[in-house]
Amino acid sequence: MKLKKLLKKTHKVQIVNEPIDVGVVSKPVLMTLFEAREISPHGKAMGPLGGIDLTGYGEYRLTLRFVGEPGTPFSLQELFGPAGSVDQLKFELGGGQIGPEGVLNYRARFDIFGPRNLFVQITNDGESAFSVDGSLYAVR
Repeated sequence: MKLKKLLKKTHKVQIVNEPIDVGVVSKPVLMTLFEAREISPHGKAMGPLGGIDLTGYGEYRLTLRFVGEPGTPFSLQELFGPAGSVDQLKFELGGGQIGPEGVLNYRARFDIFGPRNLFVQITNDGESAFSVDGSLYAVR
């Protein structure tokens, strides 16, 4: 009975901290990296054209869709620095194989080592060409 009485009573609420406007604090962005890009056997594709400047962003999520021969292996690299320059650095992000239906939806979280002039490179490690679509999601 006491609980019901307490629940029916109105209680004064005191705001201790000012509310944070999440819309202003976090600013998500979705960037297209590849659009139906075909990668030949043992070939590579790098995107996006011109690179990305992710200064101030965090929580990176990569989403890719592969379509090709089942079992075709691929690997992913992160490159940053001036394109084609000796100063450009490369880090392995991961890899995998296209699924048994000839399609693979690949999702991964990763860290960015250099926020400016970032490129994502996909390497076709198989004997058959495949197509890839992809985007990068980041939150400021």
